[in-house]
Amino acid sequence: MSTIPRLNQIQFEGFCGFMDRGLTEELYKFPKIEDTKILMNLKEIVLRGNLYGTRNAFICAKGPGYVTAQDIILPPSVEIVDNTQHVASLTEPIDLCIGLQIERNRGYGIKTPKNFHDGSYLIDAVFMPVRNANHSIHCYGNDNEK
Repeated sequence: MSTIPRLNQIQFEGFCGFMDRGLTEELYKFPKIEDTKILMNLKEIVLRGNLYGTRNAFICAKGPGYVTAQDIILPPSVEIVDNTQHVASLTEPIDLCIGLQIERNRGYGIKTPKNFHDGSYLIDAVFMPVRNANHSIHCYGNDNEK
């Protein structure tokens, strides 16, 4: 009999890094971006693929308008499960370009918050697209057996 792996043992892809590509202020202070929870929104995006090592992805969008998961340019071995997920709202005509890092791991990757010299940040990654599961056990055998 083989054992079924626990959900926290299965590896998934997730965003683990953020690279500022030309923004002059931190995102939460940037007046032309209405949504201040860009990193939180990125953590909610479920990725699917077969990734080895760390790969780069990019968000490039023009404002004003909404930025969704379909605006993320991914490596060929990774795809987004729901392309309609909200990332940010741009309130003025700006060019937004953010670099992202993707890696494959399991569980919840807590990173030490660091700001590197090149404008990149490590972010806590969520490698668990299944957040909640229910189960039940049923007996399908013959009730008359002893």
